[in-house]
Amino acid sequence: MGTSKSYSASVKGQPQWGELSSEVTRNCTTAKIPTDNLRNIAGKFVRVVGGSKRAGRGNSRIAGRSGIRNAKNIGRFLGSFSSNGGNLSEALNSIGLTDLKSKSAEDIINHLIEYCSGPASTIDDSAAKEATRKLLEELAAGAETAEDLEISLKTTLDSESLEEVIIKYFSHYILEHLSIMFYEKLVESKGKTECSSLFKQIKDFINSSLAEMNKTNSLDKIDWGGDDGDRLIKNIQEDVLKVFEDEN
Repeated sequence: MGTSKSYSASVKGQPQWGELSSEVTRNCTTAKIPTDNLRNIAGKFVRVVGGSKRAGRGNSRIAGRSGIRNAKNIGRFLGSFSSNGGNLSEALNSIGLTDLKSKSAEDIINHLIEYCSGPASTIDDSAAKEATRKLLEELAAGAETAEDLEISLKTTLDSESLEEVIIKYFSHYILEHLSIMFYEKLVESKGKTECSSLFKQIKDFINSSLAEMNKTNSLDKIDWGGDDGDRLIKNIQEDVLKVFEDEN
């Protein structure tokens, strides 16, 4: 996994990187962080990655491309699961994951992470892969067997739209990029307790902000391997980043 030094090299000479770094470092504390400060952090992050349109459409060299790829694969799997009535085995077979019937929920999740992500050769890959892991573990809700996992997925998709699940994925994805950028450095300079507090508050801010986001994309009967799937995922990622975009 990359570090803040890797990001520094990719945005060398761009003032927005220093502005984001200063904002994050200044707010690394166990105290309650003002909402405006959290909004500044999120807004400056969007500027660093090139803005909502550029990063959202996968045209940033820092973030966005791997997020699109993984989100499309998540959508392909969950879309198949929904369309076949919540049959986990059929959904796995439809994406080429066979012979998993006797596997544990953890084994299946690990296979799904690899299917959605592939090898993590870049910082963006690493952020997307970790976001995928966190989303799938959240959807599994402590499931131990394949049957448990099937029930957990059904429960989630009965109460949330697929678009809402994809938005959750992107919330993890943003936080993972920020974590790779700053967590290791901040633990050394500020302390683990302060760093954990900061990231929890950023996470809560991101989640609460995205909970109010308008869900306008219908993801039913989408060809996830075609232009429609690509366009819809890019729309969602752009819309997510736009929520935090700093116009100043």
